[in-house]
Amino acid sequence: MTRREERVTPQPARLLRHPIVLFFLVVWLVNDHVLKGRGPGWLTGKLSDVACLVVVPALLVAALELWQSRGACALAPRRAPLVVALVATGFVMATINTIDAAAVAYRYGLGALQWPVRQILAMVEGELAAFRPVRLWMDPTDLLTLPSLLVPWLVSRRLDRKEPSASSAARSPSCFSTAS
Repeated sequence: MTRREERVTPQPARLLRHPIVLFFLVVWLVNDHVLKGRGPGWLTGKLSDVACLVVVPALLVAALELWQSRGACALAPRRAPLVVALVATGFVMATINTIDAAAVAYRYGLGALQWPVRQILAMVEGELAAFRPVRLWMDPTDLLTLPSLLVPWLVSRRLDRKEPSASSAARSPSCFSTAS
């Protein structure tokens, strides 16, 4: 391992920890758990969509980076996972708002992912939680929020400019090195 590689420490979840992304995470949580209950409508719906499109790709990349950091090596350049996460997030947003079968799959799939947490919380109160799909209003105008996917891309590019050596070190196959 070179001296330069020793100084660069991987920073998993750096995009998710960026203040702009954290701001959108707070907006998403407050909007969905406070504002929508007080006044659901067009604005709260679009606010959720924008925040989701910023946070979800960062969350997907963070999960991959944390998983990779367990093995002490990076499996892919930083940019590739982000591009995949952006495309996947945009694809899901587009399909659940325009295709009935995709909307149903999303409602039941996300409901299934949320059920274990709801069940644990219900058990604390001595109850059982019934499975229920999440609510989703198909709205093709939600596609107007897709440019929000540029936010995580631009934040990531800015982070890469601040840490150019970290980007190249993340690509090095250090997990195959035999030196200690």
